[in-house]
Amino acid sequence: MLLFWFIVSIVLLIVMISKLKIHAFISLLTIALFFGICAGIPMSELPTLIAEGFGGTMTSIGIVIVCGVVIGTFLEYTGGAQKIADAILKLIGIKRATYATAVTGAFVSIPVFCDSGFVILNPIIKGLSRRGGIPYASLVVALMAGLLCTHSFVPPTPGPVAAAGLYGAEIGQVMFYGLIVSVPVVIVCSIWANSRFVKGAFPDVAPVSDLDAQQEKEFEEVVEHAPSTLKSFIPILLPIITIILKSFFGDADGNIIQKVLDFIGTPWVALLIGTAICFLLPTKLNETVTNHWVAKSLEGAAEIMCITAAAGGFAKVLQATTIGDTLTGLVLNAGLPAVFVPYLMAALINLAQGSATVALTTVGGILAPMLPALGLHPVIATLATAAGSLSFCHTNSSYFWCVTKLGNLKLNQSYRLITLTSVMMGVTAMVAICILNMFF
Repeated sequence: MLLFWFIVSIVLLIVMISKLKIHAFISLLTIALFFGICAGIPMSELPTLIAEGFGGTMTSIGIVIVCGVVIGTFLEYTGGAQKIADAILKLIGIKRATYATAVTGAFVSIPVFCDSGFVILNPIIKGLSRRGGIPYASLVVALMAGLLCTHSFVPPTPGPVAAAGLYGAEIGQVMFYGLIVSVPVVIVCSIWANSRFVKGAFPDVAPVSDLDAQQEKEFEEVVEHAPSTLKSFIPILLPIITIILKSFFGDADGNIIQKVLDFIGTPWVALLIGTAICFLLPTKLNETVTNHWVAKSLEGAAEIMCITAAAGGFAKVLQATTIGDTLTGLVLNAGLPAVFVPYLMAALINLAQGSATVALTTVGGILAPMLPALGLHPVIATLATAAGSLSFCHTNSSYFWCVTKLGNLKLNQSYRLITLTSVMMGVTAMVAICILNMFF
């Protein structure tokens, strides 16, 4: 009966989010109550249990998400993201424009949401297409894939931060191994974007219009007045480096260097340092910068934090039952490798409701109590969930429509260039994750 009510709860959760369009925050809390009652948890204990899971999750990742969003906002508003993109494109060169575009997208999307990243970088890939005679569709695929890849795999983007927090994974290790998994994904997608299946089928360069010329000119003006390249890179590179160093070398009981690394590499401390450095990016500090930009970031972070915390509440209810042992037994008896469980669940949820972040948080909340029985390391579980969350990007995804509209694609072209590419990304990532899993 416990398994029956669990399946009913998951089906109801998907229906509430994808069909009834009820916000994930309300849906997760409602289903947590529903499953807890059906599982026989005393009603006097259930609200406290959910609240503990909610608060505990917020404690572990709340500040991290906020600081990550603030850094992304500052890089976007000051032109730092454009400066980073311009530097990478110039470094790799127009002769390798497809690869340069994918790498640029992958780096920009670490702090910046992939939708915003595509809006920022689309004018520049149009210019690259016209100047180099490169099929525009090829660059669209490369940019779309690069942005979506690190958006799903590499903190401090909120999705992987949330999943890492729910699974109890070290954020520094998720960053490090997320970057490793991103490399083959970006390479494979660049080759695909450069293949005859994309280039040959869609050979046209970007169309010329007054609006496109104006947008490219605005991009160049932003780059011209943006912070220096070094300044633009530091707010994101410094936290990543310190968090990774803490994960591998920090020790609160070690020597002075290990103690310092342990302190400054604490994820929220490292990102708070990155946030402080962001105040050096604008040409001048005023209330718009110090107050309004931060307030805008808080608005963007609030929804993600609430969804993640609600998933943590659901996870706490699951932990209070024996559903983890039941499901693990079914998986093992079916002969399915444990690493594919989070991948398939995240792919299914993303297919149903279209948000990689919601897929990451929902599956993280469901599977976190079951990791010990499944024998999965929290880092591997986080990455496998991310691989599923980026697969099957289609018409119920805002990113799908962002790329479709800005890339001037017809719907049948979008399925081939976006949906098929996202499936390829998930499969490539899982191959890399399965290899990594041998060493955990």
